[in-house]
Amino acid sequence: MKTVGTAKIVKGEKTKGYLQVSTDTDGSPFQMPVLVAAGAEDGPTIWVQGCVHGDEYGGAASIIRFFQELDLSELRGTFVGVPVTNLPSFKARYRTSPIDGANLNRIFPGDPKGTYSQRLAHTLIETISETADYVIDLHSGGNGAYVPFYVICDVNDQYAGKKSLWLAERMGANVIWRSEAETDVTGTGTAHLVSKGIPAVTVECGGGNVTEEHEHLFKESITNAMKALEMLPGEAPIQEGYTVINGADFFFTGQGGLFVPNCQVGDVVHKGDLIGSVINLYGEVTEELYCPTDEAYIAAVGHCYWPVHPGQLIAEAIPVVSRITRNEVSKTILA
Repeated sequence: MKTVGTAKIVKGEKTKGYLQVSTDTDGSPFQMPVLVAAGAEDGPTIWVQGCVHGDEYGGAASIIRFFQELDLSELRGTFVGVPVTNLPSFKARYRTSPIDGANLNRIFPGDPKGTYSQRLAHTLIETISETADYVIDLHSGGNGAYVPFYVICDVNDQYAGKKSLWLAERMGANVIWRSEAETDVTGTGTAHLVSKGIPAVTVECGGGNVTEEHEHLFKESITNAMKALEMLPGEAPIQEGYTVINGADFFFTGQGGLFVPNCQVGDVVHKGDLIGSVINLYGEVTEELYCPTDEAYIAAVGHCYWPVHPGQLIAEAIPVVSRITRNEVSKTILA
């Protein structure tokens, strides 16, 4: 019988288990919860994960609710949900690991003999590669920032890159960050999976408190992907048009204080536009952050008056590279 960690894959059943990755300081095991739903009919296996960054709770909650609400009688194939992949970071309610300071989504494929986060990255890649045909990675702005609803895919000329874009176009978002050859961000799990031949899409949505809208958008994106893959009945949506972005500018604060945003997520700003500023506790402006490029999509921005420290990521602006219509999307379902 096939398993994912201790969770068994049983046709027509929902099962639960865990995937263990090393131990904590007191020797207690780190056990990632695993949720498996298997339809009676054979089909693809889709792996959906959350909390690669520990303070991005919307993905975790949405995976749990999706699993609970999933009707097995409609399912073809297997759904594997891992609500929290980065347990130490989740427990600390922080983006990076309290154990080794690593940003898990910058160190894939990891190292089986490295630090805890490197071992975790290695275990995830190996387990996904043995289990999944497709991967969806759910993210948000975390505690300190907000992001709009959009998707990210790593595109190349191989099957996995083309299939990732095809899937991204059918998940309900009209903005696609089309990353190529890890030129924007290195060491992400999805990019490494695509390089290994496994199509993968990242979904970004929300930040801070998890709202009903965030949960709905996350669950809808999973549903749409599974419709596109014929794992659930119904037709996946194709938008009337898409904004394609690529080549990110990341904004890090150079001063500590309170962040004051001058834009909102989803805005399109231009070279020289003020992204936001930092004020000290006397109310004096100590730093201003400006957009370096024309026609850049605000993909993340920090909360108003959120306390920041030097070197903190506080905003992302990604240049718009094209706009495509419904008639220009990837039409062929690749085998």
